[in-house]
Amino acid sequence: MRQKNRYFCGVDFGGTAAKVGIVDEEGQLFGTERLEISAGQSYQDIFGTVAHYIRRRCRELEVQVTAIGIGSPGFIDREEGRVLQGSENLPAFKNRSLIKCLKEDFRLPVFADNDANCAAAGELKFGIGAGYDSFVMITLGAGIGGALVLEGRVFRGTRGLAGEIGHLCLDALGPFCTCGSRGCFEQYASSWAIERSYREKVAKRGSGDSGDPEQLRSISTEMVFRRAQAGDRWAGQVVRETARHIARVFGNLVNIFNPEACIIGGGISAAGEVLLQPVQDYIADFAWPLPLQGVRIHTAALQNDAGVLGAAAQCLERLGG
Repeated sequence: MRQKNRYFCGVDFGGTAAKVGIVDEEGQLFGTERLEISAGQSYQDIFGTVAHYIRRRCRELEVQVTAIGIGSPGFIDREEGRVLQGSENLPAFKNRSLIKCLKEDFRLPVFADNDANCAAAGELKFGIGAGYDSFVMITLGAGIGGALVLEGRVFRGTRGLAGEIGHLCLDALGPFCTCGSRGCFEQYASSWAIERSYREKVAKRGSGDSGDPEQLRSISTEMVFRRAQAGDRWAGQVVRETARHIARVFGNLVNIFNPEACIIGGGISAAGEVLLQPVQDYIADFAWPLPLQGVRIHTAALQNDAGVLGAAAQCLERLGG
């Protein structure tokens, strides 16, 4: 059995699937597997499937894992690994511990945290954040998550619930959010908000091929960014508006925390420069010049592997590695 250094398992839960992979302490990822999950599955069934894959993959690689890290949407009690709130897509997790089954099964340390905190831990250990002592991070996808890294550690607040950047209020009279507030950041820069904004603009003002009803119904965020790059007027406007919202949030965080960098993660970060450049252009409208001086704005380095690598990175963090 090869065991040149420590190995960890990262488990990244999403709304409809779990991604599981084995990671060494240098951040090398030995493949991932996507395990489909349905809302009707039981707690035991979900973790039984995850445990089966971990055992099989460890046999194939001829390694033993030192610990298992889990990332999940929602508010997580880090001591018990319990989902306190925010598991609507996976009702089996509600008020249940995400670490109990695997801890009993493998007799190993198992840790759980919010997925955005895990993404930040991954960037800090293995990604673009490794070059910084402090940064703020947002993860843009179907929802918006966020995390803060201060003095080389993920900052979680007094109860481990800090970093809900997606629910910063941008407009007190804006649309109602699923959290019960109004005008949350998530209402303006999540994937579905981008798609909605583009459909509305084209439906009211569109011209040419972009106004085809069938195409509009199936529009994706990726398509909006591609159309913006190709010169589509309304797609370009949506991207600029989205970038301005992101810049506003980053600007406020720069004023509050004085970080070295701002990092955009999540699926939308794959847009790259078409999103990054206008964020860089707009951020000076929202931050004081002195704290903004020298702040770098990046897209996350880990991209599609961020969830698994971040879940594994929390093991190193919690074990002091």
